[in-house]
Amino acid sequence: MLTDWIKNIIFVVLFASFLELLLPSSSMQRFVRVIMGLFIMLAILNPIIGAVQHLTSKDQIPTFAATSGDLNVITNEVNHVTNERNALSLELYKKELSQQIRILVMAMDGVADANVVVEIKKDNASTLAMGVNHIIVYVKPGISTKSEKIVSIAKVKIDKEFNKTEEKHTDLKQRITDMIMELYQIPKEKVEIKMLYS
Repeated sequence: MLTDWIKNIIFVVLFASFLELLLPSSSMQRFVRVIMGLFIMLAILNPIIGAVQHLTSKDQIPTFAATSGDLNVITNEVNHVTNERNALSLELYKKELSQQIRILVMAMDGVADANVVVEIKKDNASTLAMGVNHIIVYVKPGISTKSEKIVSIAKVKIDKEFNKTEEKHTDLKQRITDMIMELYQIPKEKVEIKMLYS
């Protein structure tokens, strides 16, 4: 910057001297000296004028005064806040979905208690939910404590009781799986029902 400024001043002085040599009359030389003096002053003051213009433009538009380092800090903060928001929304989605499925399962006949675990498939680059990866429903079969139904007890045959219980639980598992598949459009292979026996 400084060398360009000095080169410009030297060039203007040399050009003024060359013009002086070309003009023979002394009246014209005085006129050329005044003009060339103005050019030399302009060449000397040019960096000062540029600095003043630069300062006034920064005052008028402060947004452009930010350095690239400031922009990197701002970008990093925005990305951090976005990732935190996505993680919170993902957790909220998992809790809401598991709560909804638990309420629906508890409303079915033959379920005393239920617990639901939802696993979400994540994109490697971010925390955004890419869809339900797996649902595990832990079911405790029996009569719901909230239910006020009176159930008549059937005759029990000891040798066949285990098979009937297993058949009943297989039917219950199928009903729960079908309900989740229909309501949430989740493939059968992503739904797992586990029976809990007390």
